[in-house]
Amino acid sequence: MGWLVTVVSVAVFITAYLGLRVIRPLPFSAWTKRLLFLLVALLVIGQRFTWVFRFNGYHHELIDGLDLAGYTFLGFVSSFMMMLLARDLLFIVLRIINYLRPKDTRRIFFKEKQRNTRRAWLNATNALILAVAIPLTAYSTHIARGLPGVTEVDIAVSDLPKQLDGYTIAQVTDTHVGPTLKGPWVDQLVDLINAQNPDMIVHTGDMVDGRAWWLRPDVKHFEELEAPHKFFITGNHEYYSHALEWIEEARSLGFTTLVNESEVVEVNGARILVAGVPDSKAGRFYDEHTPKPREVMDQAGEHDFSLLLAHRPDMIDAADEADYDLQLSGHTHGGQFFPWTFIVGCFNPYVYGLHHHGDTALFVSRGAGYWGPPMRLGAPPEIVLITLKRK
Repeated sequence: MGWLVTVVSVAVFITAYLGLRVIRPLPFSAWTKRLLFLLVALLVIGQRFTWVFRFNGYHHELIDGLDLAGYTFLGFVSSFMMMLLARDLLFIVLRIINYLRPKDTRRIFFKEKQRNTRRAWLNATNALILAVAIPLTAYSTHIARGLPGVTEVDIAVSDLPKQLDGYTIAQVTDTHVGPTLKGPWVDQLVDLINAQNPDMIVHTGDMVDGRAWWLRPDVKHFEELEAPHKFFITGNHEYYSHALEWIEEARSLGFTTLVNESEVVEVNGARILVAGVPDSKAGRFYDEHTPKPREVMDQAGEHDFSLLLAHRPDMIDAADEADYDLQLSGHTHGGQFFPWTFIVGCFNPYVYGLHHHGDTALFVSRGAGYWGPPMRLGAPPEIVLITLKRK
């Protein structure tokens, strides 16, 4: 309930801000402005009501279309508003500078002539920002809804057995199959992963955004993934969408699901420990899903190399303390699109790429899909092909 209140509050603020700073200065009739305001309110706030339909068990392609339109507009508004806020911040600074000047040299902003000039300035800068935001949104949407790239990463491991030198792991994460990423995209993604011919495939969470009863036809393509070993762990979005359902669904798709569990994979006599823990906040939903990487390691069988699958990179301290060799994570999306690419680091110890934390290596993927607005800017989608190398 708290999350819903937050979302609606932000949507109301966005609608009010756009109404005051963009719609109100326009040289249109009062009725035209009211219609524009209602249209913005419908796109920003009304799209949230698709949740109500799905919560009550109703699904239709029209609802998916409304979600795509609403989320795209939300992404556009996010970029547009950041530029507006930057402009308004500059305007405030100029007002303060003007106020600090001697009284006889100050500009008077509230005379009718000055008011008209300010309105014209607002409309002109709004038009300029709009001219930048629209093509930027179109480009970002094109990148997000296309196929991800393949990032190849070599990870050197001390004392790695010769049998594991060159062993490949395909990491896919944050696919977010849901209202705007559907079965045809998943089908192409599966073909892309299979083309890498990996020895192991791991999905490190946030496979979906929605309930199993309406997304089952879209995720069924994951059962066509081809590798000797396939593993899945839960991300935070599985818990927003009845995680227990998705754990069973992942098993039916051919994944070995790891919920504070591990499995030893043998490769020509060498042994890889694959451990998996739930999302770091999963204990809020189910007590038994509180992540326990130390206990998983303590109960693990003998092995030559240890791999921890953890959705969020914030598990790295526990992974290092438990002596895992490598942790694979996602969750951050690399920020997904500007300006969040600069903000996401405030909430995560690592945002993207290969890092060495103590004696544990960590790779954080930007993910293959997107959440919310179908936009990627400065953080293109990816699948990761990891090759273990003997140091």
